[in-house]
Amino acid sequence: LQVMQDFGVNLVCVEDGIDSSKDAGKLMISVLSAVAEIERENIRVQTMEGRIQKAREGRWNGGFAPYGYRLVDGKLIINEEEAEAIRVIYDQYVHTDIGANGIAKYLENHGIRKIPRQNGKNPLFDAHLIRLILKNPVYCGKIAYGRRKTEKVRGTRNEYKLVEQDNYLLAEG
Repeated sequence: LQVMQDFGVNLVCVEDGIDSSKDAGKLMISVLSAVAEIERENIRVQTMEGRIQKAREGRWNGGFAPYGYRLVDGKLIINEEEAEAIRVIYDQYVHTDIGANGIAKYLENHGIRKIPRQNGKNPLFDAHLIRLILKNPVYCGKIAYGRRKTEKVRGTRNEYKLVEQDNYLLAEG
């Protein structure tokens, strides 16, 4: 509505008797907008509470399964074909000091390639992915919720960024 008004266009709803060029129409739109915003916020809060409860119970909260796992009936099951690479990554991390770049090169030199999935086409393990795997509590049998939070960028209208959180829910999974 604001964009329309910026261009000098008014909203007229014949069926509902709303005309944004008149004061009564502006009032009606404001009231309906406020009610819709409250309802949207209630739905968001209830959805988040449901996700938090699911995480507390150690259940997967949605999205793609982490590499080395597959989803079966909403539960994470080890995918042995992919898990071998995960075991090598952790073995190298624990028994060497070559870092994420070194582990990525080790995997490449030993012919260990990433099995392509629906959410990525790169057949190589890069250092960034190695770090994500090493930081992911799922590989320790935990379910985390709230590790990252979307925050609005100050001074913008619709721009958001992902921010790592220090305090998040961690449950046996």
